[in-house]
Amino acid sequence: MQKNISAYEKPANYGDSTDGEVRPIQPSTAVIVGHDNTIVSHFASGQMLLYADIDGTKLPESEQIQAEPDTIYDMASLTKIFATIAALRQLDAGSVALDAPVASYLPDFAANGKKDITLQMLLTHTSGFPADPDPPLYDKAYKTVEDRKAAVVNHTLIDTPGSTFLYSDLNFMTVGILLETVTGKGLDELVKEYTAPLGMRDTFFNRGNVEGSAFAPYPRVAAQEFQPDDVMGRAQPVRGVVHDENAWSLEGVSGHAGLFSTVADTAIFCQMILNGGSYGGFQALKPDTVDLLFKNFNERFEGDEHGLGFELNQYYTAGPMASLETASHTGFTGTTLVIDRPTNTFFLLFANRVHPDRNWSSNNIARKALGYWVAKALGRKVDFPSM
Repeated sequence: MQKNISAYEKPANYGDSTDGEVRPIQPSTAVIVGHDNTIVSHFASGQMLLYADIDGTKLPESEQIQAEPDTIYDMASLTKIFATIAALRQLDAGSVALDAPVASYLPDFAANGKKDITLQMLLTHTSGFPADPDPPLYDKAYKTVEDRKAAVVNHTLIDTPGSTFLYSDLNFMTVGILLETVTGKGLDELVKEYTAPLGMRDTFFNRGNVEGSAFAPYPRVAAQEFQPDDVMGRAQPVRGVVHDENAWSLEGVSGHAGLFSTVADTAIFCQMILNGGSYGGFQALKPDTVDLLFKNFNERFEGDEHGLGFELNQYYTAGPMASLETASHTGFTGTTLVIDRPTNTFFLLFANRVHPDRNWSSNNIARKALGYWVAKALGRKVDFPSM
């Protein structure tokens, strides 16, 4: 499996390239697979720091840094499922309700036709929001984090709430703001309230976007993209601070992006879910609440099956392991999480596929291929995924 995954770090025609060039799809990756409460595979390959510029000029070998099994990756949108667990913990506590209007917690949210949007709609991407805030939150018109959060709360819709599915970062930006309002705590605190008791020591937000060696985990963090100087003027390549520009503009903490972790740490998260919400003596969620992660709330939107926070039955994520009982999610930086309840199995692939440039390629083939190898290991007769 390790040899096959590392093949994707070499230039080859793995699919359509945005610039017509043949590119590797990811410079490094870390993988972990768990089955029946046992880690059955855990490895890393490639270079977590490889390139000197956005054009793909390689650093001298002496300056390249090898990926290790404990390399820390920017999780990007995997943050959404951690925010989901934080929200469901408030559901278990009776502080929020899935069918209650978001405006009952955030009165200003009712503006622009949003008074009937519920927490469930946010968690299943059926609110009617566009994919991203417009203008982006890093626009220079916004002077403070409070201005940016107000822009999210007051944002307009493009569809009638509940009428369609559209994956939107705005949904989970709103979830984060809602939780902070209800609890009086930062989202990073709320996530740590359950990750710390689970024993997850390498899962965190970088609040304040602390750069370089001033951020203690920095030496273990994989490099991300080289970004144009006119975006935000931050250190290049982006490394140790969140890659997502909107999350960066929210001081590195948001419900849609911002978390960093290792595959080993996130394996604990996956096992907690397979255990019905508990791990190591700590009950993070009630078992009935865990069931909501695997319940298809989007039956009317074929192809966009969704539990709370998690996608269901998504081949691009899980390959041949995809089913309505398989919960998964991906992150823009190249991260993947899959939990297959029927076989008591999970698998994670973390990568920094945007290093040096987000436009080089997609790593969906590596995601699907990992699902293929897991399915084969479980004794299934499956075909290798197409590109």
